[in-house]
Amino acid sequence: MVNAVKTPGKVKLILTLLIGAGLVWLTFSLGQWQTSRASQKQTLFESQARALAAEPVSPASARLDLDNLSYRKIELRGRFEAKALIYIDNRQVNGRPAVQVVQGFRPEGASFLIPVDRGLLLRNPAEPRLAPPMPTEAVQAGELFDLQGTILPRFAQSAELRGMALGETDDIVKAQSNGYEVWSNFSGNEFEKRTGQSVSNFVVTQQPVAQTAGQQPQARMVGGFYHLAVPLQEQVAKHKGYAFQWFTMSAVLVLLTLFFVYREFFRSEFYKGNKR
Repeated sequence: MVNAVKTPGKVKLILTLLIGAGLVWLTFSLGQWQTSRASQKQTLFESQARALAAEPVSPASARLDLDNLSYRKIELRGRFEAKALIYIDNRQVNGRPAVQVVQGFRPEGASFLIPVDRGLLLRNPAEPRLAPPMPTEAVQAGELFDLQGTILPRFAQSAELRGMALGETDDIVKAQSNGYEVWSNFSGNEFEKRTGQSVSNFVVTQQPVAQTAGQQPQARMVGGFYHLAVPLQEQVAKHKGYAFQWFTMSAVLVLLTLFFVYREFFRSEFYKGNKR
């Protein structure tokens, strides 16, 4: 007597196909989403690159259309405010601890301040918690000069603020050191409270902005500050890599589903037919 070969029913077959199709659809959709993100990032990167190559602007307003003016060069005549000076802690220059110098700049004839990233200062290894003094060769507060820099929607070299809108970070630790106020982070709202004056919805960096994504920053001294190249946030390759992984997973799931269906259903039916 030949034992009957048990074969899965049609319900199990349909269920298996539905699960496999669902997983393929999910991974393929994630791959398409990553491809779309790569396209968006590429468009943004190209827009930023065009803005960097455009002619400088001299805005007279504290509120700018950052979708169109981010990464534009800026030229303004005015003065730094002495009381609008802070340091941002936990920065590095070639692996050495540093602070980022942020100072409010008032354009000539304007009633608002622009937060300006002036650059970085190294901490003294012998006294690592003592705030470094401002360099004497730098433009001093109250001196009339021509500010040149790049408009940014947020501060460069600031990992904590990357991806956040200016003024939305309020959990800031503040400390006094060597006559300077040192913050753990930057907030436009807190900066406005400290200065008691209106603050622009954009920031300006005097540090260079890299013309190509992924450019390795090389520190150089400018007016007593260390300057590092601010890289454009392209991230196109990362999204393309993720898309490739999801599409590959989709293909693998298709093959695994077909293999499982063949092994568990069609091959079983074939053996059953031969034994009859």
